[in-house]
Order: sequence, then C-alpha cells, then structure tokens
Amino acid sequence: MDRYQQLVQNALAAVSEVFPWDLEEEIENDQGLILLDIREANEFKIMHIRNSLHVPRGVLEGACVWNYDDTVPALAKTRDQNIVVICRSGNRSVLAVQTMQLMGFENVRSLKMGIKGWNDNDIEMVDENQKIVDIDEADEWLNRAVSEDKLTPQQVNLKN
Repeated sequence: MDRYQQLVQNALAAVSEVFPWDLEEEIENDQGLILLDIREANEFKIMHIRNSLHVPRGVLEGACVWNYDDTVPALAKTRDQNIVVICRSGNRSVLAVQTMQLMGFENVRSLKMGIKGWNDNDIEMVDENQKIVDIDEADEWLNRAVSEDKLTPQQVNLKN
C-alpha cells in the first residue's frame, strides 16, 4: 500500500462514510444537508451532484472559518450542520473530513467511492450549465487511465 492510501486508511479510523444510494435517499429527506464538493474547478464543471457547494480542497480550511477571503458562510456559521464531503473516488474527501473534524465539525461524512461510485450507481449528475451528464460519458471520463509519466518505472515495464 502506498503512503497516500495508508494516510487515507489511517483517517478512516475516525471518519464516517455514506454510500451513494444512502446519500441519494438522504438528499430527498434532509433539506439542510450540505453537499460539499472539494474537487478542482475543472472537475466540478464537468460533472457534480445537483445543488453541491463547491469549495476546492486547497482552500477548505479558510472556507470553514470567518474572516478569510475564502470564507464560505454556509460552512463557517455552524459546526453541527449535516455535511457530506465529495471527491472523485472517496480518498480526498476522507482526508478533508478528518481536517474538518479537527476544526470542530461534528456531523461531517465522506461519500464512499466518491463521484465514481455515484455514477456507477446510475444516479443523476449535472454539468456547470445544470444539464444532465450522460452516465456513459461520465464513466469514460472518471475511469481514464493514468498517463505513463505518472506510473512507477516497474508499472511502465509491465505494460510493455
């Protein structure tokens, strides 16, 4: 297991997750739920869960408190709000939830399997123009192969 995955596994000892199908039901029943998408802007524009709040992971801490340029009042005003953090695969969101817990958030969870799991369960997403995203196109984009320059030399040798 690489160090990133080990970091995520360690965080899971203190972080709760919610499955996509359970979140879909929760969205229908909890009007106060905040869906916090922490992916990068380009990822969010392509596809996201409808009514998600977008705060990139890089500015999350400043968004969660008052008196910063990055402050997001919906996050800064309460520590007991029901929040589900969303990323592509469920890894970044686990680490973000851990950070938010350290900042005093009491009811924050990670979307298990992230947007990939959401799409794999054929649950609707929209793009930046609020148009419904085609599930097959989303699947293709979400499951792109890692480019060779980002693989270890051993992995490149196995491919050849």
